[in-house]
Amino acid sequence: MKSPLSAPSCPCCAFLPGGDLFLPWSKESGVQALSEDVMAPSEAWMRISTGDCSKDANESMQKVLLVDTHGHPHLRRDIQYADEADENVSEDGSPSWSDAGVISLSCAVSPLDWKDALEYASQSPRILPALGVHPWYLGDIMVDIDGMGNCEDIERYLKWDWLTDLDKYLSQHPHLVVGEIGLCKMARFVREFPKDKGGKSTALQLQKLVFRKQLELAAKWSRPVTVHCVNAHGLFMEVMKDILKEAKDASAGQELPEAKAHWKRAFPPAVAMHSFTGTAHHVGEILALENELLNSEEEQAGKRRRRGRQNQQPEACDRTPGNDSSGQNKRNKKDLLFYFGFSHAVNHIMCTSEKARKKGKEAVRSVPPDRLLVESDVHAPPDVALGTAGAVAYVAQARGEKLELVADLSARNGLRFLSSLGFNQPNAYQPTLT
Repeated sequence: MKSPLSAPSCPCCAFLPGGDLFLPWSKESGVQALSEDVMAPSEAWMRISTGDCSKDANESMQKVLLVDTHGHPHLRRDIQYADEADENVSEDGSPSWSDAGVISLSCAVSPLDWKDALEYASQSPRILPALGVHPWYLGDIMVDIDGMGNCEDIERYLKWDWLTDLDKYLSQHPHLVVGEIGLCKMARFVREFPKDKGGKSTALQLQKLVFRKQLELAAKWSRPVTVHCVNAHGLFMEVMKDILKEAKDASAGQELPEAKAHWKRAFPPAVAMHSFTGTAHHVGEILALENELLNSEEEQAGKRRRRGRQNQQPEACDRTPGNDSSGQNKRNKKDLLFYFGFSHAVNHIMCTSEKARKKGKEAVRSVPPDRLLVESDVHAPPDVALGTAGAVAYVAQARGEKLELVADLSARNGLRFLSSLGFNQPNAYQPTLT
């Protein structure tokens, strides 16, 4: 399958003419970043796997060097990073990198590839599957609506056996993540939805409905989710605020500790914003919503007063990574809800304008250190380690931090993001920093 000959004009998962939607770029596509200011993924992987942080190559096999929180390697499609003749790629394309300190997540996008994702993940305990319905692929769960009128009850436009199947899979697989799910105004499903059925407005309502149903299952089974959100920040915030409001209404009259526990149970244990293409302002809004969820109005007022007193101190606060004096890092890490993932493929390679690149790096810098995740977002097993290392290089460059620091930080965050799965490795299999 040929990839398009020109790059998309924005750093999101844009629709590429003439190519597969899940092949954002390849070596033959001609898609190139504007400059070479980010370390090459191959060099980054070499430094992470054999550098100062793991001088013994054999030792690195027993450590978590990278946690890739989003990709689609089970699709086994065009290689983007690795040379097909590379010695680390076995003849059958199996991921020999899985024994080199990489934990990875392979995300399905439609019921049509759920079994493929599960089968691929069964190769290694260090590969985790994720199942969900991507906002681009709602057509796969639609009934034949050609002969139907404009329904006020839009649920009639959808089949619902997939939701029953997802619930069943979650009950059967304790390490199963929910994803890739989300909202996307760029989706062909939205742009081409029949006008006589409500057009874009109805299509977006269907996206919200399917997204909400999957979030509810993730909350029910206490599973993390990975979320695609492109040009849909407002819709995403609407869904999150609706969940919180309904949870607050349902817990009215309860004592505060019980009420807050009820609010938290209404959400998945962790939400990763995949290949985040929002702005620094969007990061702030999402974290403000989390603050509202985890803290009462009285607690929030107390924190504002304390911050006010801190701001009156003559010396500036130390804002170095891991030493955020705003108080956020003092919160129990297990309480963190929202994480922000970045990939080399989307956030760097597909970022083809200086304006978009600047906004992207501002967003990376605005994310608190304990919320950063890295993603390969690749579609072939041999690319996982290199794609994830490329993401580390991108984040390190954007934040002005050392590659090894970002690798270890993101690995720790990735393990915490997955912690609700009870995902435990042997004692020797730990992040490299103590």
